[in-house]
Amino acid sequence: MPDNLNKRLADAKERLERLRLFWNDRLAEGSELNGVTLELGCGHGHWLTAYAERNRSKLCVGVDLITKRVDRANRKKNKRELTKLHFLKAEAVECLSAMPPELKIHETVILFPDPWPKKRHHKRRLINEPFLNLLAERSQASGKLFFRTDHEGYFDWTTEKLQKHELWKLCSEDKVWPLEHETYFQNILPEHQSITAQVIDI
Repeated sequence: MPDNLNKRLADAKERLERLRLFWNDRLAEGSELNGVTLELGCGHGHWLTAYAERNRSKLCVGVDLITKRVDRANRKKNKRELTKLHFLKAEAVECLSAMPPELKIHETVILFPDPWPKKRHHKRRLINEPFLNLLAERSQASGKLFFRTDHEGYFDWTTEKLQKHELWKLCSEDKVWPLEHETYFQNILPEHQSITAQVIDI
């Protein structure tokens, strides 16, 4: 096996182990009682920090792939002494895969994800059937997904994926958003569309 492949496999194993330790620590704190509010692609942490300030008893976890964003988000958290708010550098699927079955997600928030607009890049979009399968598995019964984008094509794509998925159903348009609060992308992209869906309680 080539050395570079060995390294990638070792790095992935190390990342998963680090994430498993993080989630197990949250279990030790009794966090499974209230479920998790998870933001995927949290950026600088504006939205989730504001949410956590209003919901101090909830476990809130934000993940992003860019180190500088996570560092800035953690500075916001520390300044406000939000002990149940955590920001991690992690990939969304790895973060979900590392969760123990005892810990369930109450709500997942995805704000302005990369739309990968070129057709040949659509396979890189976060919203796809394997991701929705995994997210449903990790969510509470009737767990919610809140999705927002300024990209019409990605809005239509996500709507279709959720409509066709056997584990998710779209909520009515008047479903209340968890928190309306400015974010960097929302400020520069004021035209957007939102989708709310929930896990089907089988």
